Amino acid sequence: MTLLTRMWTTTAPILRTSHATRGPSVFSRSNLRLRTPTSNIRSTLLRKLSTSSPQHAQYKRFPSEGHRHSPGGGTDNRMKIIIALAAVGGTYYVVHLEQVPETGRWRFMDISSKYETKLAQVAYDELLAEFRGKILPSNHPVTRHVQRVVTSILESSDLGHLRSSEPSRSSAQVADYFWTEDPFTIGRPSGESSTPESGGKEWNLLVVNDPSIVNAMATFGNIVVFTGILPICKDEEGLAAVLGHEIAHVVARHASERYSSSKVFLAVAFLMQTVFGFDFGLANLISTLLLELPNSRTQEYEADTIGMRLTAKACYNPQAAVEMHARLAKYEQAHGGSSLEFLRTHPGGERRIKHLQELVPEAYSVQASSPQCAGIQDSVGGFKEFAARWT
Repeated sequence: MTLLTRMWTTTAPILRTSHATRGPSVFSRSNLRLRTPTSNIRSTLLRKLSTSSPQHAQYKRFPSEGHRHSPGGGTDNRMKIIIALAAVGGTYYVVHLEQVPETGRWRFMDISSKYETKLAQVAYDELLAEFRGKILPSNHPVTRHVQRVVTSILESSDLGHLRSSEPSRSSAQVADYFWTEDPFTIGRPSGESSTPESGGKEWNLLVVNDPSIVNAMATFGNIVVFTGILPICKDEEGLAAVLGHEIAHVVARHASERYSSSKVFLAVAFLMQTVFGFDFGLANLISTLLLELPNSRTQEYEADTIGMRLTAKACYNPQAAVEMHARLAKYEQAHGGSSLEFLRTHPGGERRIKHLQELVPEAYSVQASSPQCAGIQDSVGGFKEFAARWT
């Protein structure tokens, strides 16, 4: 028998008695007494059958789980990684900052002198392989002419000497300045460093017979002169201006600086792609235009400054550098050189000539303070005066 049945059998007589006596107060009190336990029973039953509280608590926890795996959380983690990498990269960059001794310019450099020694060996082997059959022998008149200027510049500034282990040929063995055999096949840099900064102070010189290339270059102690630049140089003074500039690139370690800076440029392009959503090709283009090319032009100006000092100390006329670059600018203009300087690795002709003109007074001061150049200006002036009488 259920609880409700027992309660009904108990209270039924009372209800009937109350109805018979018509006592409103008794009915009212009895009714209140019945309602109170009934409502309590129902609420008790409802509490026993209800399971809504655990379900409601579990439902509240579900959005918090989804929030933890939302795309916004992944973005935050990615930004934290980017910030951490930028902090590590920035620290690495600052630690490897140094000043160029000759000019005081700050630059990023993480290439050691020992590594430059390896690069010098590799570069020399590549040059021999690339220009095989076009390299003039060491006893050729043009090679001797270039050697004389290079030796003067190196020795006057205590930068080292030319390596002299190349085999030579007699003039009777050659014709029209062309050879089918590489005359320097047995010539290689010694075991010591061939870069002037690391103590070896031994340089290699290659004169390449190619009139179509109007250029000269020097990297890691290897000097290359193409015969196409000689008409632009015109004389020994002009050649000294070209060689002084190229040797200055090696003295300032510009090749190693470019190698080091390339890592920074790639890092900047990566950050622009990751943070700002740029296409990597576009980011790389922006990095090239805003960082790499301006840095290259800065190096050219710096090489002009150092090169002017080197040639002046070697007793060459500083004004010859201005005249040579004026001839070079005319040549470039006649052969379709780009007039947009921001797209070039080298400064424009007019800017460069103006920069060189500003360096001339300092170069004359350097020359006047050099003991080996004492009296050279008087000799040059006397020669010009004597030559003027016979013209």
